Amino acid sequence: METNNFNRIKTATVIVILFIVGTLLNIPYSRELKRLKIEAGNTQVKLSASVTTEIVQTGIYGLILGSILVFVGLWLSRNAKLGAPVVESFFSNSEKIKHPFFTKKLLYSIGLSVGLALVILFIHKLVRAHYPVTSIIERPSKLFYAIVSFSAGITEEIMFRLGLMSLIIAIIQFFKKEFKPSTIVVWIGIIITAICFGLIHLPLSKNFSNLTFVTVSTTMIGNFITGSFFGWVYWRRGLLVAIIVHVVWDLVFHVVGSPYL
Repeated sequence: METNNFNRIKTATVIVILFIVGTLLNIPYSRELKRLKIEAGNTQVKLSASVTTEIVQTGIYGLILGSILVFVGLWLSRNAKLGAPVVESFFSNSEKIKHPFFTKKLLYSIGLSVGLALVILFIHKLVRAHYPVTSIIERPSKLFYAIVSFSAGITEEIMFRLGLMSLIIAIIQFFKKEFKPSTIVVWIGIIITAICFGLIHLPLSKNFSNLTFVTVSTTMIGNFITGSFFGWVYWRRGLLVAIIVHVVWDLVFHVVGSPYL
């Protein structure tokens, strides 16, 4: 048990560091978004003159929030049987990471992510062609979307899958008195988390266009589908693969597809 706890501490440390890196990677996109808002005449937005101060503040924020999320995902929700098995296997000398099927499973998940991104991209462009949306401000360039793809893939998976989804499943499991969460319980956690995942993206959409029936429905449905997919990957493959799959999806949709540029 002591060894397992020690391995969990090392795993937690890696994930917290990863979360801090993810929050720092969001700075270029965040600053560019603020610049575009100011350029569009929004006087309520302020852009910090000191990048160093912003890096320090963001790093502290990432450390605090990341530590909380890791505690929730790896300790408080440990009975959910989820977490980061691939990362933990690096410290436990487990043969799982060396399993010959791991690479195939990873590539399969990435392939599904690319396919899903292309399908949603196609549907998105069809909807926009029939229901044009008026932009409020110009969007950041592909470079900023490429950087924020890594930021979102890391931070959102740790926040929503490791943190929120694990906690929801653990709570339901506790009340149902299940030793191991059933498939139904897991899918309830996936669906609730996916709904929250869609809701959290509405304020971001509001930065670029007015919230109409079209923008709200496309944002909610699109993120519900992708959130459910990421939740399934997290359940079946663990946190690390979910992060990789999320990054790939964002790169294909936002950078390669560039639906908004």
